[in-house]
Amino acid sequence: MENTNKNTKKLVIIIAAFLAALLVIVPLVVLLAARSTAPIDFLMEKDLSKYVDFEIPETIKYGDIKEAVASGYDVFRVGLTESYFGTDVYVEEGSTMDFTLSAELVTESEGAKEYTEITLPAEYAKIVGYRPYSEAENRFFDDALAKAGNIDDYSQYYLSKNTAAKFELTLPEGERFGEYAGKTLRFTITVTDYVCRYIYLYDGYDNSITTVEDWYCKIITSTAEKSSGKIEEGDIVLFDCTDTYKNGTTEKYEDLCIEATGDYLEYFKDRSEGDSFTEEFSDITENFVIKGVYKAENAEEAVKALGYDSVFALKEELRIWCYAVYSDGFMLLATQSAKVLSYPKNLLNTYTKLEDATWETDFRKDAVSFAEALGDETALETYGITGYETIEDYLDDLLEDHVKTLTGELMTSFAMAKEFGVLEELHERYETSLASYIVSGGFANKQEALEALYANGDEACVFYSNFLSPILGTKFAQRVTDAPFAQYLTDSYVSY
Repeated sequence: MENTNKNTKKLVIIIAAFLAALLVIVPLVVLLAARSTAPIDFLMEKDLSKYVDFEIPETIKYGDIKEAVASGYDVFRVGLTESYFGTDVYVEEGSTMDFTLSAELVTESEGAKEYTEITLPAEYAKIVGYRPYSEAENRFFDDALAKAGNIDDYSQYYLSKNTAAKFELTLPEGERFGEYAGKTLRFTITVTDYVCRYIYLYDGYDNSITTVEDWYCKIITSTAEKSSGKIEEGDIVLFDCTDTYKNGTTEKYEDLCIEATGDYLEYFKDRSEGDSFTEEFSDITENFVIKGVYKAENAEEAVKALGYDSVFALKEELRIWCYAVYSDGFMLLATQSAKVLSYPKNLLNTYTKLEDATWETDFRKDAVSFAEALGDETALETYGITGYETIEDYLDDLLEDHVKTLTGELMTSFAMAKEFGVLEELHERYETSLASYIVSGGFANKQEALEALYANGDEACVFYSNFLSPILGTKFAQRVTDAPFAQYLTDSYVSY
């Protein structure tokens, strides 16, 4: 049952992280009230202290929750990969890969390339747990790998698991690569396992990238020394920007911060503090004033002073923190620590019917089919299930356990929102947002939209995953102490 509970929560986490992108908070029309028997009405109106007991601490020590949050983050990433990526493999910072690797020496002969197979050291032939862009010395390899396509389709910008792909690169000079230093090799890679980086979608964009980057820049500009040197790759740039539109209107942004990599390096390279410049676009003119430059080496020093081995290590913790704040990490801890006093029969009955039709139906059908074909004893042994005589009994308990977990999470989160004093306001925002989603999505009715947002089509689940969980996450984040980065991020959370 332990693994089942984790998978149950994983499903809620994944839906919360991805489907939050589909709700845009803009006033529109007032929705028709749900039926009085709907779970959301019960959860909004009833005194839930009769059913759940919890405590919201004034302060939370990061050291006490760090391991649990990191564990939930790992489960989240695995579930995200299984549900949304299939066989696709994206070589990105924060992702994890296992792969096999072989290589050929590339030479030129009469204008044609020739490939001679070479033997790689055992440490490179099979790689387990590789983290792209985690080591500066491997950046040359990661950049080339990220551009590799499948053997039969070079147009793809991602790899496919268990499918060989080839890419060429010139090895850097140095003792590390021995006789092949400075020479061009063609590698053949086959990814055998892949876990995606953390992703949090909101308002149609992956906000995990910008959020983590903003947090990182905020920490560096608060801890590192400024430099008068010219901007190079990896430096942090603090600047103001004024946008002037063709119609004459202007917008000014102050104290923006960016890491000078990729396209951003193109704009800022070789400039320094005090410089100003203009960029012209089709419908807008942008005027930049550079207010500060924080060199990459100084950023590295600041990161190590905070107790991290590298910039990657800090960013990885910030990704975990982003999961905790916005993707149910804190709510997972909060609901697990709460005590359910009793389960309302109407909620249990409703969710039993809804989840029976939507939750892990393929697995349960396959288990029944397997038992019918080979017998219950063989099926139970194959699935590693003990304490049951039939698969049907096990599946009944599995569903019951899942429904109680979901019901407990909902009651606890609604009760906590009431305790924080944000429930009514959030629900009003949710209603106007859902109304907008119904119109923009072209749905025939409210229920059709709800079913698009959450597997069981229940309004309370949609409200929880898209509004309660991330907002309560920010409330908990603001109470955390003793995290090396906490003091720099307290005013950076998206809240309401």
